[in-house]
Amino acid sequence: MKKLNLITLTLVTAGLLFFAFSCQKSYPVKAKRVILLGIDAFSTDGLQTAETPNLDRLIREGALSLKARGVMPTVSAPNWGSMLLGAGPEQHGITKNGWKTDYHTIEPTVADSQGFFPSVFEVLKKNRPNLKIAAFFDWAALGDLFNNKYADKIEITKDFRDTYRKAIPYIISEKPDFTFIYVGHVDEVGHAEGHGTPEYYQSVTEVDAQIGKLISALEKAGMYDETHFIVISDHGGVGRGHGGESMAEIQVPWIIRGPGVIKNRLIEQPMNTFDTAPTIAFLFNVPQPDCWIGRPVFGAFERMRQSAMNKKFYVPKPVSAVKSGIYTKPKELNFSVRMKDAEIHYTLDGTQPQKSSPLFKKPIKLEKSQIIKAAAFKDDCKSETVTVDFNLVQKVSGVRLKNQPSPKYPAQGALSLVDGRLGNSDYQNPAWLGFEQDDLNALIDLGKIKQIDNVTIRFLKNEGSWIFLPTEVRLAASKDGRNFKLVTKLNREQIEQSPGRAIKRVKLNAKGIKTRYLKIFAGNIGVCPPNHPGAGGKAWLFTDEILIE
Repeated sequence: MKKLNLITLTLVTAGLLFFAFSCQKSYPVKAKRVILLGIDAFSTDGLQTAETPNLDRLIREGALSLKARGVMPTVSAPNWGSMLLGAGPEQHGITKNGWKTDYHTIEPTVADSQGFFPSVFEVLKKNRPNLKIAAFFDWAALGDLFNNKYADKIEITKDFRDTYRKAIPYIISEKPDFTFIYVGHVDEVGHAEGHGTPEYYQSVTEVDAQIGKLISALEKAGMYDETHFIVISDHGGVGRGHGGESMAEIQVPWIIRGPGVIKNRLIEQPMNTFDTAPTIAFLFNVPQPDCWIGRPVFGAFERMRQSAMNKKFYVPKPVSAVKSGIYTKPKELNFSVRMKDAEIHYTLDGTQPQKSSPLFKKPIKLEKSQIIKAAAFKDDCKSETVTVDFNLVQKVSGVRLKNQPSPKYPAQGALSLVDGRLGNSDYQNPAWLGFEQDDLNALIDLGKIKQIDNVTIRFLKNEGSWIFLPTEVRLAASKDGRNFKLVTKLNREQIEQSPGRAIKRVKLNAKGIKTRYLKIFAGNIGVCPPNHPGAGGKAWLFTDEILIE
């Protein structure tokens, strides 16, 4: 009996020690001050391409994820709500811009008497009432997403400069424990000028300069070293918009810096942007509510086991002087990278570049269609790969369609097939022409007799949305526009059927013919096949561009 009691006592003691150790390990950091910096529409491309010396400093002194996932839909309110509320739209019910407690479709799983889901402001204030909390933002609708009574100060500002102009002196004088600063400048420029444009990158640099002013003020006041920064974004963008399903929209950077955070390291673990609120709760040593589905980003903290596997540092991807696209003249391709002593290696056959790949030393002459991939290397670390899909094509005089695209997906009509605008994996992208049960039957006029070597047609495959690859593709040619001769054709078996969703390039060998007119036919499957959930329903054929070399 005594032996049994001794064993029991030993096990209980060990359990208590483990519990105590676990509790100690659960909170390796106790934050004195947390500043959450929100930059609307700040993409991973924006971070890696724009000049951002102050964000680069936070990255060197902290941790970065280039693969933080936002929520669907990729619009602002659901994503900012998710970051501040520690959960997704399925839980908090914010599914669209303009959401209010009295204007919504999905009820939150938990709500207070005023209809609000628990926010990070509420969780901090209820657990530690003495914390001083502030928020500054230039998009008034942000204030509709959480119960404002849990913030000691909320100020809606005129623009991004005004936001920092008011936030900085408040932080220095009042020393709030938690401050949220949001700016919409990058999103506004993205909508006006387009994501990935010089103007877009300049807007990122302008916001970075404001962050620099905040850092300088904190340093001057002796507050910088003890401050935790978290930099977040709601979505990226494609063209002048967002809201689709592309990786460029849903994947964003996430930066954290401060005491106890690993330094100059990439966060390798998968994470979601709604992990932001739980991470802040973790920093302040307060429990998160059961209704939050996010979890702290443990891989960012020195004393957490998850961080041990994060050994790589951030190397920005190369910046290409030539973007993927369609061109009618040869180009010279230059690469640069925003990191001292980083080397750029590239491939010309579409394979992933390695350190053993050719070293970029001088401009690459692009005199034919090809795919160039490049990556930057420093020590044993590699950047993301940048891809330049260069298409050198013949000029086209005109296009006519026998069957018109559906009014639901018309793009810009027939000329969309040769306008140089490429769609992405989202079938709602405006570059796609959608044919419902109809075939693609196009007549192309080159303006004069030219030699044609290849014709490539781009199709979208998304069978879950009833969009199928063609059953066959035919190419015919004529010098006079009346008498056409079949040049080549591919049947369904010859058109490689890629698994899952894909953009398929179907290449036809034109054999160096000399012609002025081309007829291109792509057969629609007609109806969804018997094994498809929509069996018997009208099938779609989607195409965005015909490339003639």
